[in-house]
Amino acid sequence: MNKTILIIERNIESVQVYQRLLGQHGYTVELVTTDVQLLRYDFGKPDLFVVNSQFLTMDAIEICQHLKRSETLKEVPVVIVSGVPGMETAAMRCGAAAFVEKPVMSGKLLATINEVLQ
Repeated sequence: MNKTILIIERNIESVQVYQRLLGQHGYTVELVTTDVQLLRYDFGKPDLFVVNSQFLTMDAIEICQHLKRSETLKEVPVVIVSGVPGMETAAMRCGAAAFVEKPVMSGKLLATINEVLQ
């Protein structure tokens, strides 16, 4: 079964890297690139969220909390990717399934995603 990963990211270059990497490993990749899409839940229910962004109105922790408040999305695992010092503890407290520190190594990201989706 093909798994869908929804990437929450505003940087188009990062989006392209995620699409290429995850697509090559058989995942379907969908995107949320704006605050408006996120706040309106303007997307389908994925198998996993990868949050790698800070939008104008929300950081990665607030995005995770927003997703976990949704009755239909709260059970979908969230992987937070960040280079912010101390973010890992906050990520786990907000309900993230995993945390990947930047700079991201593709092998580490894929291993984390595969582990979370098992």
